[in-house]
Amino acid sequence: MRGDPAAARFAAMRSGYESHYLRAVAPGGGLGFWLRHTVHLEPGEPPLASTWFTLFDAGAPGPTTAKATVEGAPTCDPHWVGVADATLGPTRAVGSMVPPPGQVHVHVPVSWDLTFLGERALEHLPFPWMYAVPLPRTKPVSLHPCARFTGAVTVDGRVIDVDGWKGMVGHNWGTEHAERWIWLHGLGFDGEPSGTWIDVVLGRLRVGERTLPWVANGALSVRGDRRRLGGMSHARTTSVEERRDGAHLHLPGRGGLAIDVEVTAPPERSVAWLYAEPGAHAAAPATPPAGTDAPGAALPKVHTTHHDHAVLNCSIADLEVTVTLPRGQRRVLTAAGQAAYEIGMRERPTEVPLQPYPDGPHPGPDADLDP
Repeated sequence: MRGDPAAARFAAMRSGYESHYLRAVAPGGGLGFWLRHTVHLEPGEPPLASTWFTLFDAGAPGPTTAKATVEGAPTCDPHWVGVADATLGPTRAVGSMVPPPGQVHVHVPVSWDLTFLGERALEHLPFPWMYAVPLPRTKPVSLHPCARFTGAVTVDGRVIDVDGWKGMVGHNWGTEHAERWIWLHGLGFDGEPSGTWIDVVLGRLRVGERTLPWVANGALSVRGDRRRLGGMSHARTTSVEERRDGAHLHLPGRGGLAIDVEVTAPPERSVAWLYAEPGAHAAAPATPPAGTDAPGAALPKVHTTHHDHAVLNCSIADLEVTVTLPRGQRRVLTAAGQAAYEIGMRERPTEVPLQPYPDGPHPGPDADLDP
C-alpha cells in the first residue's frame, strides 16, 4: 500500500464510507469493548460522522451501546480521525458521548481515555495495488492486529480499569459493502504469547444477480510468524458454515497451511447494528426491521431499506483454531471470551434486537420511526 495506512480516505470519495476502530478485551475474557469512528458519504450531501461504542460483559443481560452522529466531515489533524468530542490517533483514543436532552433512553453516557501500542500493520488484501483500484470496493487494514491498551472506560458511571488489555486497531474504507461478510479476530490463546493471533476478513460479492463464493483475506500469526490465509486462488476450498451462535470456517493458506475455526458467539453476548449502504437510500423504500415487533422487544423501530445491512458483532466470543501444517502436523489454539466475530447480512436478526440508531442519511418525514 502506498502512503500511510491510517490516513483518512473520505476526502477523495464522492460516495462511500470509512471507519477507524478498535477493540480491547480484559485478560481472561468475558469483558471487552468495541469503538468505531465512521464517516458516511452520499452524492451531493454533507458527510455524516459517527462515533459508535459497545460494551460487552458476559455477566450482564446484554451489551451496552451508544452512538452519536454529527453533520460534517471528521477532523484528521493531528490525529487519524476526530468526531465531535472524540479522537483516535497513533497511540491514543479519547472521547465521550452524552445523551442529548430528552433522549436519555437512547444511550447511556460513555467516556474513554486510552493509550495503546501494537504490532506493525496487516494489509488484508494480498497485493498493494489492490488498495488503489476500484475493486474490491472495500479496503481493510489492521493498523495493529495485536495491541496492548491502558487507561479507563466509563459506562453509565461504571469505571472500568483498562490495564494491559489486549486488542487491535483497524481501518477500512470503500464505496460499497460486500453482500455478506465476516470479520474474525482472535488473541489471548491459552499458553501462547501476544504474538499469536488471527485476523481475517471474508466476503461474498454480488455481481448482477449472482452472489460469488466466500473469499477470505488475512493472516494467522503464531509467536510472531505470520502466515497468509485465503485469497482468490483458495476460494474453492474456503468454506463457511453459519450457526445461530457462530460459525465453522475452513481457511486454506499459503504453502499448504490450513486452519479450521470454531467460533461461538451467543446471541445474548452479541449486538446488532444497522449499516447503511452508500448511495442507496435515494431510491430505496423504507421497510421495518424484522423482529422489532416481537413480544418483549424493548427497542424502537429504525428506518431501514433493503440496501442496508444488519451487522451482528460479539467481541467476547469463544474461539478454537485447529492449525494443520503441510506435513500433517496439527496444533489447536483456544481462547475463551476474547475473540471478535462479526457478520454483515441483508436479513434482519431475530434473536438479537437491532439497536435503535439510524445510519446514513436521516429519514424523511414519512419514514416509519415510531417506537
